Amino acid sequence: QWYQRRVAITAGNTATQQTLPEDLALTTTHHLLDAVHAGGCVDSSHQYLVLLYMALTQHHVSSVRLGPLTPYTISFLRNLKLFFGIVFKIKIEKINVDEPGNKKGLGSTLVMSCLGVGFENMNRSMT
Repeated sequence: QWYQRRVAITAGNTATQQTLPEDLALTTTHHLLDAVHAGGCVDSSHQYLVLLYMALTQHHVSSVRLGPLTPYTISFLRNLKLFFGIVFKIKIEKINVDEPGNKKGLGSTLVMSCLGVGFENMNRSMT
């Protein structure tokens, strides 16, 4: 069910008026397989949201595994550093394709971690 909704969103972004249904299905399938192949726990279009929540959390260390960073996420990380002074630790984890169970072609994923700034909602009632 999740795949159907995600494919529909991707299909809407890749379709043109002259696109044949077979070509649309092929393009959509390639986008879906690229997202799965990239590894990570978050879709590339939502990487910045996870990093924002990690930056605003209480004074705890948070970490997440991501695939390749998008240009938007890179500029968002620069803005987080500028506004909040947050610097993420980025660890590149290589995937050993020779181990059983690993898929051929997967190169590496990024494990990003940071210490939250401790943002609190001051308007929230303290009851």
